[in-house]
Amino acid sequence: MLSTFHKTFKLLLLFSVVISGWTSVLLISNTSFNLEIKEVINKMYLNQKNFVGNLKELSLLLVKDANERFSEKDTNITHLKNTKDSFNK
Repeated sequence: MLSTFHKTFKLLLLFSVVISGWTSVLLISNTSFNLEIKEVINKMYLNQKNFVGNLKELSLLLVKDANERFSEKDTNITHLKNTKDSFNK
C-alpha cells in the first residue's frame, strides 16, 4: 500500500515538475501562445482562490450546523430533566 502511494506521489511530482518547467520555458521564450498560457494560469489561480473561499464558507456552515444541533440536544435534555423532576415531586 505504501509502495503504491510512493509511486503515485512520485508520478504526480514528476508531472508537476515537467509541466512547470515546460510552461516556464514557453513563457520566457515569448511564443505565440504566451497570452493564452497566461490566461489559463490566471484561471487556475482564481479557481484556487475560489476554492479556499468556498472551503472557508463550508467550514462556517458546518460549525453553525453543529452548534445548532448541539444546542437542540442540550435543550431536549434539559426539557427531559425538567419533566422528570416535575413527575418526581
